[in-house]
Amino acid sequence: MNHAINTSIATQGYSPRICFTDDVDSQAEALGYKPWGQRYDQLSSGRFAGSIQEITLPSVTLMRETSNRVLLQKGCTPEGVFAIGSVLSFTENGYHCGDVMRTRSAALLDPLTEFEIRTPETFDLVAAVFTPEVLCAYVDDPQIDHEELAYMLRTSAKIIAPEHSSELADFLLHAFESSMETPEILLARVSFKQFSEEFYTLLCDTVEAGQNHPRQAVCPNRERIVRRFRAFLDACPEAALSIADICDEVGVTRRTLQNATQEVFGISPQHYLKAIRLNALRRALKLRDPRRESIGDVAARWGFWHLSQLAQDYRKLFGELPSQTPCIHLS
Repeated sequence: MNHAINTSIATQGYSPRICFTDDVDSQAEALGYKPWGQRYDQLSSGRFAGSIQEITLPSVTLMRETSNRVLLQKGCTPEGVFAIGSVLSFTENGYHCGDVMRTRSAALLDPLTEFEIRTPETFDLVAAVFTPEVLCAYVDDPQIDHEELAYMLRTSAKIIAPEHSSELADFLLHAFESSMETPEILLARVSFKQFSEEFYTLLCDTVEAGQNHPRQAVCPNRERIVRRFRAFLDACPEAALSIADICDEVGVTRRTLQNATQEVFGISPQHYLKAIRLNALRRALKLRDPRRESIGDVAARWGFWHLSQLAQDYRKLFGELPSQTPCIHLS
C-alpha cells in the first residue's frame, strides 16, 4: 500500500510531498523528481516500512528517504541532474558504487549514471537534487561558472568520508527541517539567496576535501565480480540459476564468490540469489491475473517447485505469505 500526502502553501516555488509506504516496489516508484528508473530488492527479512519526503525549492529539491530493511537500490540519475546526500543512520555501513558508505559520509550521483546502493538495515538519507546551472543562477555571482561546478562534481570521488562531509550533512538536515516547519522564512528573498550560497559553498568545500583524501573502498576485483553476478541475474530473470551456474558464468570459485558477495552485500551468495529471486517472484505475483494464473503457476515459472518451502522463505523475507501479496492486475 502507498499513502501519499501532497501538501501546498501559498508560497511561490515551494512544493512539499510526503509518501509513506509499506511495499518495497512502491518505495522505488515514490520519487516524484523526474524518472530515476529505480528498482529495489529487499535483502533482509521482515515487513517493509519506508517513506519518501520531497520538498521542491527554486534552486534545489530536498529529499529524505527512510526504510527499515536492507535494500539493494538500482537506478539511473536523470539527464542534467546531480544529487548529493548523507546517510544519518547509526548502524552498519552501506555500499555505493564500489565504495563503503559510512554514517554521515556524502554520496554523490552524476547525471545519466547507473548506480547501485546497498542500504543499511536502518536507512535515513537526506539529500539535495539539483542542476548546476539553476543552483548557480540563484547564487547570482558573476564569478561562478556552472560548467566548472558540473566538471568538479563529475570528477569528484563518489563517496566522501564523514570527517569531510559532516557539515554538509548537518546543513541538509537543518534545511530540510526548516523548509518543512517554516518555509515562509526560508523562502524570503534574502534568506533563500543566503541558503543557496551556503549550499554552493559547502558543496564545493566537501567535494574538494574528498578529492584530496583517500576513501574506504571495496576491493575493486570483488566489486567487479559482484557486478557480473548481478548482471547475469538480470539477464536471466526467470532462470532457476544455481551457485555453480553463477561461478561458471563469472569465472570464479565458490570461495571467491562467497568473499566478494559477503564484502559488498554483507550476505552469502546463496542468500543474495534467493532474495533476488523472491523479490522477482513477488513482483510477478502482483501482476498476475488470478483468473488465468495461480500462485503455483507463477512459482513454477520462476523455478520454485517446493511450495511449502517457498511459503516459509517468502514469509520470512517479506512478513507475508504469497497468497497475501496484493494482486494489482486491472483487466
